[in-house]
Amino acid sequence: MNSRRRCPELGGSLRRFWPLLGVLVFAVGCAGPVTTGRVRPVAGSSPSGAPAATAVTGRETPATAVYRELTVSGMSRGYWAIGPATRKPGLPLLVVLHGRGTTAQQESVRSGFLGYARRGLADLVYPVGVGESWNAGGGCCGRAGKQDVPDLAFLTEAVRDAAKYFESDSRRIYLVGYSNGAKLAFAEVCAQPGIFAAMATYGAVPLTGCAAAKPLPALLGAGSEDPLVRTEHNAPSAAAALRDAVAHWRAVNGCDGPGATTARGPLELTGWTGCRTGADVTAALWTGLTHRWPAAAPATAPFTTAVGPEAAAATVMWDFLLRHTVA
Repeated sequence: MNSRRRCPELGGSLRRFWPLLGVLVFAVGCAGPVTTGRVRPVAGSSPSGAPAATAVTGRETPATAVYRELTVSGMSRGYWAIGPATRKPGLPLLVVLHGRGTTAQQESVRSGFLGYARRGLADLVYPVGVGESWNAGGGCCGRAGKQDVPDLAFLTEAVRDAAKYFESDSRRIYLVGYSNGAKLAFAEVCAQPGIFAAMATYGAVPLTGCAAAKPLPALLGAGSEDPLVRTEHNAPSAAAALRDAVAHWRAVNGCDGPGATTARGPLELTGWTGCRTGADVTAALWTGLTHRWPAAAPATAPFTTAVGPEAAAATVMWDFLLRHTVA
């Protein structure tokens, strides 16, 4: 392919803010031939450190961000790959899907997972949706849904490319989704159940059931006052919609009983372990929160609510995901 296109833009605030979070934009594939998994280097400067946004401990070093381009179903697509400055083969791979109306770069800032890359604990992937949206099926959502963009194929290929690029531990590939990204995550694990060791979502429940559903460890989260989760599913409350979705996942995973409930500030966690299939399920309900992402501390990124490090979505999700590997 000989076409050329503009490099994905980092907004001015993010050009300043990513370095403050310890992320060096090291290489970007842009304005050149679009070929699978190709990158082109650009100059960068060493970033300064910053306090972690998640409850993770350990020595902090700069991370590097690489934009990798793919051609999927004839479309030029890409994702941000963020990892430790010093390559460490065999790390877990964490794939994070942004919400509608949010860029992948903004999602990387607000989601709170950057600290894990800076401490050499994980490699991160932030795929870029068409028109800041994802086609999760049934016309949802935004431009990607209207144009029937093949996002399932793109996501599958992006994960494969990233796992090869990072030399990831194939037994520890995890999927996280927020809002529209969570809806795509549900569709992806239905279509490709063997790729991921576990998943975690916030701000959405599945649009439809999965006829071919296979057991997969899952953490499903929502704010108790989330109007989108409630109205999109004609439920009396967001908590009720979450409860119904968790009940379906428990049935697939073979999880019986009432579950064990613990509290972390505004967060109520109810977990089912020892499920017949070996795949755990956790329901995470943040009391009083709406559709905003539960963050460890106040953030400049949009659509966040500070809940403290222990109740932050990144902390809770990482703790859950890391317990699981593909057999």
